[in-house]
Amino acid sequence: MNPFKLLNPNYLFDSMPGSTFMYFWPLLILLVLVFIGSFWFTKKWPQYSLRSVPARLREFSLLGLLFTFFRAEDVPYLGMRIWLVVLFLAMIVYIFERVLAAQKEDRLKDSLQEKQKEDQYRPKAKRGKKKKR
Repeated sequence: MNPFKLLNPNYLFDSMPGSTFMYFWPLLILLVLVFIGSFWFTKKWPQYSLRSVPARLREFSLLGLLFTFFRAEDVPYLGMRIWLVVLFLAMIVYIFERVLAAQKEDRLKDSLQEKQKEDQYRPKAKRGKKKKR
């Protein structure tokens, strides 16, 4: 397969691309592995900003399986190649955004811990009685 075909709009937006395509089984295996692996990753990501990633991976894999089914059944417009391309691009963008958010969260957490450590040695405000008028 020529990867430059993905830049051709006629290739991507063909409403009836055909039900036989060579990447059916690799795509099916990949999507099933992502779906099963998302349950394993639920326990492996302790950061708050990454907790939603396994649920989104499940959604992306189910959508991918659905679009692959539509393509295999030769359903017009729902089986177009563009849907799988958009789905994979959306998955990559989402994961990239979540990883950046987790890195930002780690930096903020580190700076907050340093500030708390510094504040530990600062003098406390005096607690005095209020003046009566």
